[in-house]
Amino acid sequence: MQVIERTFSEFLRQPKEVVADLADHDVVLRRRNAPDLYLSLAARDISRAKTIECLARLLSKISADSPEAMDDAIEAAFPWVEFLSPEERRKFAEDLTRTILACASIESFEPVEQTLLEWQNTAEILSDPELTALLTTPITDTHGGRVLPPPAVD
Repeated sequence: MQVIERTFSEFLRQPKEVVADLADHDVVLRRRNAPDLYLSLAARDISRAKTIECLARLLSKISADSPEAMDDAIEAAFPWVEFLSPEERRKFAEDLTRTILACASIESFEPVEQTLLEWQNTAEILSDPELTALLTTPITDTHGGRVLPPPAVD
């Protein structure tokens, strides 16, 4: 489905025309100095959420029944997993699958993006031996002394 772009001011001036576009397209409303808005029919959005939930369940089943196939799919979809150990790749696949299933159940998918970002950052750290050593070395220096808990908020 093609997404049509309109300005927010167009929507304010000609709302019926923009709403008419929704019959065949989703609409992105571009705004100055603010995040864009996305308009879609509720039925279309519900369909997308159900599709994602279905795919998450399939992914979960594949992961459980055929770890090798899941490993191959993960490597193809996310080239940066090359820097993860085989055990970390399995943990990533499990974490991603659980997160997608959980997100599908509440129809909020931002945590999937966060999960991907965190694992990709982990892979990036592991790709640099000096950075890995720096971040995995225990901290023995206690220049600042004991860290106190934050004060209670009333």
